[in-house]
Amino acid sequence: MYGLITYLRNKLFDCGVLKTQTHSLLTIGVGNLKVGGTGKTPFVEHLLTNLSSEYNIAVVSRGYGRKSKGLQIVSPCGTAEEFGDEPLQMSKKFPQVLFVVCKDRNTAIEHIERHYPKIDLVLLDDAYQHRYVSRDINILLSEYSRPFFSDKVMPFGLLREYPQGSKRADYIVITKCPHIDLQQQKDFVCRIDPLPNQKVFFSHICYKDPYLADNKNTTTDLKTHEVILISGIANPKPLVEHLKSQTHLLQTIIFGDHHAFSNKDIKRITTIYESTKTENTILLTTEKDASRLLHFPLPLYVLPIETTISQYPQNNQTIINQIKQDLCTIKSIKRQNTSNHKSTNYHK
Repeated sequence: MYGLITYLRNKLFDCGVLKTQTHSLLTIGVGNLKVGGTGKTPFVEHLLTNLSSEYNIAVVSRGYGRKSKGLQIVSPCGTAEEFGDEPLQMSKKFPQVLFVVCKDRNTAIEHIERHYPKIDLVLLDDAYQHRYVSRDINILLSEYSRPFFSDKVMPFGLLREYPQGSKRADYIVITKCPHIDLQQQKDFVCRIDPLPNQKVFFSHICYKDPYLADNKNTTTDLKTHEVILISGIANPKPLVEHLKSQTHLLQTIIFGDHHAFSNKDIKRITTIYESTKTENTILLTTEKDASRLLHFPLPLYVLPIETTISQYPQNNQTIINQIKQDLCTIKSIKRQNTSNHKSTNYHK
């Protein structure tokens, strides 16, 4: 039933019954077909790191897990309850970027157009199924260990819509890849069966040295510690496997994705820590979880991650250079068609 509903909804957009609104600002959408972690936040951070020197960027997100209502401008000094953990996390790392949380992405973009005239590029975070707003570049992320082409629509799998939804993407990025050779990449691309205009890239997670939560300048080497992991992310398995390969993982304390930590949770964490710690034991968490834990009195270390993206040989260039080239072309076209910037005939 769920799959039928999403199928009919997409058909209504494709036929123009449901309208998609375009905007004068350049827009990039980043999202996925499945629920749960596909490495979306580190990928968005990768885009911000590589595009913010040339563009004044705003990131629009729903702000999942926040308790506030309506449109909010994210402050790095705020809380996850106000803005959601992921927008708050990114706002702390990219103070030069405007972060807006709003359920209605069109409302958010219109607000940016009216009040922030210097912004010239909007990243739509987790908006692949939000088809009421157009995007100039559509980026689909899919996890290597559970690719969309071998998954099923909920409740029989984790997909939000049928795998055919991948055809709306301009870029398909396979995330959290192990080290695979060229032939394995080619075999994987064959299974994706991309359209001629679709570009496929493979990305990897790179774990950096942990830092003290209240002092980023204080870093440490995991190999010198015993670790108690606190995790509230969708798929902690790759993180757990990494830690087991790098350090002595004493215990994992697992919570659900976007978990709102309570005083009871903190008491449990503290009890475990106090009963097992030695002079080399640290409490370790992710950057995403840290945004929900910082106001609790815990001696936390935070494990940062970055995305690195391999160049698939058929593309001839990196994903960032290709995106910059596409944005330049789209910007020229938009300048020629400014009178039609509110058209609803574009149904990507």
